[in-house]
Amino acid sequence: MTHHLPAATAPAGPYAVDVSPKSAGWGYSSLRVLELPPGGTHTFDTDDSEWIVLPLSGGCTVTADDDFGHDTFELTGRTGVFDGVTDFAYVPRDARATVASAGGGRFALTGARCTRRLPARYGPASDVPVELRGTGNCSRQVNNFGAAAPPEAVRDRASSATG
Repeated sequence: MTHHLPAATAPAGPYAVDVSPKSAGWGYSSLRVLELPPGGTHTFDTDDSEWIVLPLSGGCTVTADDDFGHDTFELTGRTGVFDGVTDFAYVPRDARATVASAGGGRFALTGARCTRRLPARYGPASDVPVELRGTGNCSRQVNNFGAAAPPEAVRDRASSATG
């Protein structure tokens, strides 16, 4: 099995990229890239996974609907991935999520299977740890959006992986 997907080899439905546990042959993680035109919207069910909606370029509104309520988050976004850290939305399992963008944009939807449902929430850019890793010409900046997700989500995934 290969872990390299050349450009344009992993689209599915409305997604420019759609990698799921089933398509990749692993247990938990998913990645989708959603491209919306100005005024575009997309709705998806989270099923057994929690999701982070992360603007790659552009801003959007994220709505999470479920039996517990209705949450809406305005994501300012950014002009591109090299233009700094962005805000994001955490959408729990067993919800219906809608991403809408007045100006259009490109959005990463990162998912992880989980067993526990947590509340939807907004993640401000200021809460995202910016880390420097490596040294010299091998150094890089990592914007650790996963570390800014609800801490309970990280513990849930870790306990699911070990138990």
